[in-house]
Amino acid sequence: MMNCKSNSLTCLQGGKPGMPVAATTDSTATLNKLALATGGTEKSWYRCIFPFGIVALVIGIAATCITFTINGPQMDIAKVVSVATLIFGVGLLVAALVCWRAKRERQRKKNENRFSCLGLPALQRTVG
Repeated sequence: MMNCKSNSLTCLQGGKPGMPVAATTDSTATLNKLALATGGTEKSWYRCIFPFGIVALVIGIAATCITFTINGPQMDIAKVVSVATLIFGVGLLVAALVCWRAKRERQRKKNENRFSCLGLPALQRTVG
């Protein structure tokens, strides 16, 4: 690194060209930057995949309807791709639903533990 006046990759490697050097980063700082860039959605990625699941489902439904109404030997690959898109959209929606329910359950347990740690009974709905 002697006689290096720039931050080029070759200077950072000590003058040896080759594989890039993996820099160690602070994971907390990286996660904070990620949270700032994504608006906090990295902790709730089901919110991100839900719209993609809707779009893939709509495209899959439309493509499947079109490819199965048109018969021909060239449509076999298109049929497979359209059904795969349909299944992918359903899979994304199911994954979003499972993650959403798991998060809701974790929040419910967290709230129950908060009340039990304070020595207060859990709040119950009263009908009346």
